[in-house]
Amino acid sequence: MTPDRGLGRRLATAAVLLPLFVLTIVVGRWLFLAAVTVLAAAGIAELYTFSREKPYRPRWVPGLALGVVLPPLLYAGPADPRIVLAVMTMGVAGVAVTQMLDPRGTEAMASVAFTLLGAFYVGLLFGHMVLLREMAREIPGAPYRAGAVLLAVPLVLTWLNDTVAYFAGRRWGRHSLARVSPRKSWEGAVAGLLASTAAGTALLPSLDLFDARHGFVVGALVGVVAPLGDLVESAFKRDAGVKDSSGLVPGHGGILDRFDSALFSVPAFYYYIRCCIL
Repeated sequence: MTPDRGLGRRLATAAVLLPLFVLTIVVGRWLFLAAVTVLAAAGIAELYTFSREKPYRPRWVPGLALGVVLPPLLYAGPADPRIVLAVMTMGVAGVAVTQMLDPRGTEAMASVAFTLLGAFYVGLLFGHMVLLREMAREIPGAPYRAGAVLLAVPLVLTWLNDTVAYFAGRRWGRHSLARVSPRKSWEGAVAGLLASTAAGTALLPSLDLFDARHGFVVGALVGVVAPLGDLVESAFKRDAGVKDSSGLVPGHGGILDRFDSALFSVPAFYYYIRCCIL
């Protein structure tokens, strides 16, 4: 196994940015909401930039507006989905009308579809971090800090899954996991799945909401959906002909590169709690 020249740079960046992100999670409320909204805006901009070599163009203004308004809406009223549904409905119609009114607009269907993909894939999925952080408000008797612990569960399991899969793949990987990301291997994916499942089974029973059975299921769930999130973003980058979503995070690429797995694992964990525990 050859040394990874970029590993030191990635670790240095993580040492600076990770504590800041953890701080926003611990404080929660408007600080965390602001952080997630900024991340969503940056992620949408990265995705829209993918189209620079394509014949279609995203509608930046309505797409960004729709994407960044979703996290605040989810923060303000997670118990009333009608508001979010109404905004999403108006957003779809607004993007379509904007495209129709542009006399220079081409590839109308592709442009509208790509615009909405950015708003929902990034804005809506990032918004689930806010929903999960604020979930303590819906649990009778739960302190507000419990939301930070709940959000930490899928984030830590996702990080563990990614890390184990990366190093196991470098050491033992022989069989490619998917065409869109040839460097990822089945061996690494299985090792990551086993690691997140074992960690979930061992650690989650220490939290009041979970027993060992829930811990096993959550660990396995993250071990499956987190790599899928990674592969989905890899498919987007492959189609766009880029290696990284951007260079915004030194050593890590862009916002989507850093959060692609969490964009799947956080919503999966949130709905598992909603459907199977609460």
